[in-house]
Amino acid sequence: MEISEVSPIWEKFNEKDNLIKEYTYWKLLVRKNHVYLGSCVVVTKKYLENFSDMSEEEIVEYLQIVRDVEFALKKLWNYDVIHHIMLMFKDKHTHFHILPRYREPRNFAGIEWIDEFMSNPLGKKREISQEVLNQIRDEIKKTIEVKKNGD
Repeated sequence: MEISEVSPIWEKFNEKDNLIKEYTYWKLLVRKNHVYLGSCVVVTKKYLENFSDMSEEEIVEYLQIVRDVEFALKKLWNYDVIHHIMLMFKDKHTHFHILPRYREPRNFAGIEWIDEFMSNPLGKKREISQEVLNQIRDEIKKTIEVKKNGD
């Protein structure tokens, strides 16, 4: 498998600090622009510009990642709706944004997370410290591992 170590996407999403879990074909990261509590990004390890270029194995593994993330986010913060978005306006490296949405505010890491529920999920910016991102990353990672060990 050809792994893309030099893609600018790894720096953009700060893989070094925000990696939740590395799978065979994908990496799951906490989303750096963290407007919605528990937001993640899932990036193919090899550089692909088209979803249609993925192998069946990559697509099957993505489904497992979706199951892992949805389980963790539901257990941790009980989202109301979850968006899986592949836009790739700027970053051509294949990736999905996973954005949990909440009708009521959530509190985590001393922050009140307010979701204007019907707003555009990608149209907002929120500066969150790396320390808080690390806490979110660690909670999701721990919950995925609990699920894995409980299966």
